[in-house]
Amino acid sequence: PMPMPFRAPYIPGITVLIPHLKEDILTLKEDLYSGTEDTVPLIDWVKARYSDEFEAFTARMQASLQWSADTPKGGVRWSDYTDQQWEAISVWASMRLQTLWRTVAGMSLYHSVLQCHYEAQADERSGLARVDIWDPSDCFTCLVSMQLYRTFTPTQLDHTNRMFAKFPSSLKVAFIDFAEKNITAEADAVHQRQRRRYFSCLIDHSCALLPNGHRAPKFRIELPGFPILGDGKSDNQNHAIPFMRGAFCQCIDSNQGAYFEQMLLLP
Repeated sequence: PMPMPFRAPYIPGITVLIPHLKEDILTLKEDLYSGTEDTVPLIDWVKARYSDEFEAFTARMQASLQWSADTPKGGVRWSDYTDQQWEAISVWASMRLQTLWRTVAGMSLYHSVLQCHYEAQADERSGLARVDIWDPSDCFTCLVSMQLYRTFTPTQLDHTNRMFAKFPSSLKVAFIDFAEKNITAEADAVHQRQRRRYFSCLIDHSCALLPNGHRAPKFRIELPGFPILGDGKSDNQNHAIPFMRGAFCQCIDSNQGAYFEQMLLLP
């Protein structure tokens, strides 16, 4: 017989694991429009490919008073858009290109889907069904393994912090940290030929923001050595395994997207 489906709030833990190396988090204005006439701007291709969606996007922006009435319509004069308007255009374009932002936005829909299941079919006899008791983050984690977070540029750090501000609290980031060997290295059985000590760290939106733009790790686990052994993406995912939660793990590449109806089909 077919097994009974899970019913909210009794949902097993689900972790979506997304490896990230050097892929774009958000598409920059410089990538979309260079300001020269030598080549066709990328934003022109995106606008032509999604013309109806771009018209709806500009209409929403003008209706919400985020854009003034004299804003160029239809993307006819890209140079006339302000930096603030380009930020909104970059996010819109990033949702239609191969970016990490698009992947995290799609996978984070699990959070909304779980809340939808909870509101539609929650067991009201359960104490967990009371208001403000259960949260989708209790069983869902969107874990991005950012191998190079330690060496991110200010722009990449800003984009990462914008993800924390935009997406649900279920979003976590694991990264590889390192430190020079100290006087306790021998006592801690660090190999004598190992030049540094490596750590797997976890951050989320609640972690303190440091002056250099990074966030202070919530958890820091020392690794037995340099974790990237040559397998690249899989090694990047492996070091984040200690921070996974639940019985199910879904590994997603950092250029995929998703939509709400698709996420209703929970794994």
